[in-house]
Amino acid sequence: MSADPTVNVDAAAAERPAARRACVVMLGGRPFAVEVGETREVVVLDATTPVPGAPSALVGVMNLRGSVLPVIEARPMLGLPVRAATGRPRALVLADAGHRAAILIERVLGLTAFDAVMPLAAGAAPDALAVGELVDDAGERATVLDGGALLRAVRRAWDPTTDASHAVPSTNTSGA
Repeated sequence: MSADPTVNVDAAAAERPAARRACVVMLGGRPFAVEVGETREVVVLDATTPVPGAPSALVGVMNLRGSVLPVIEARPMLGLPVRAATGRPRALVLADAGHRAAILIERVLGLTAFDAVMPLAAGAAPDALAVGELVDDAGERATVLDGGALLRAVRRAWDPTTDASHAVPSTNTSGA
């Protein structure tokens, strides 16, 4: 009886959990990843409007297809230097529980598949915003950010006396 190698490959694939996907971007000269389920899109910023009294992380708001969207500078929250934008600035739109915001990024590195989030590398400072790191099939590493935690941190900075779920009104006017 001859073995059919196709059957063996399919059986092995069925036993392995499906790979997760992440959008990998450059922040502060380092690769960071956010799971695709927490992202919506990458946008080019045409203009932002400052918001008086806003926390320092909120650089302003932008109009995204008729919806007002906060624009956040996350690098200082991650202990990273802010780099001057070259060309037209880009942002990664994150979403969590009806709240959305655009996080300024240096560039998009791409989408990657991964099986698991590994603990942070030795010597890396633990951070509630960074949940670990991933290693893709090519061996490239990226720190995995918790997009929801990042958005909640900005809402707490806006009004630390209120519950994080009520700190900033939802910017979701498009049902996203």
